[in-house]
Amino acid sequence: MTIRGISYPFRKGTQSFPETKTESDVIADNIRRVLETRRGERPMRYETGSNIWDFVFENVGALLNARVDNEVRRALARGEPRARVLHVEVSEQFRADGAKNMVVAVIWAFNREVRQTAVSYRSPGSG
Repeated sequence: MTIRGISYPFRKGTQSFPETKTESDVIADNIRRVLETRRGERPMRYETGSNIWDFVFENVGALLNARVDNEVRRALARGEPRARVLHVEVSEQFRADGAKNMVVAVIWAFNREVRQTAVSYRSPGSG
């Protein structure tokens, strides 16, 4: 059974009803929202979100991968428990202005479907 939800941002579908998404698409959106939200940022929901922003200036390597992996699993266990995290990978992305972004790619599974969601963290104070 495929459960459908309303897509966000809201768009009109082909028959003047709101466009819909499958449950896997909704979970992918929720993963992005949880990982992009700083922990403690949401009023009355201080445990929602992640502390990944704290790692933006760290050097990419095995230690950072382990710390981010632990934080992603903690945040998603609380914020999107339907997704089963299989693997977390951290990499750097160099921008045209010379600054770097930290990219966190999460491979996750739901109902025997395996998907990947990537979130890019821009260094604060850089253009």
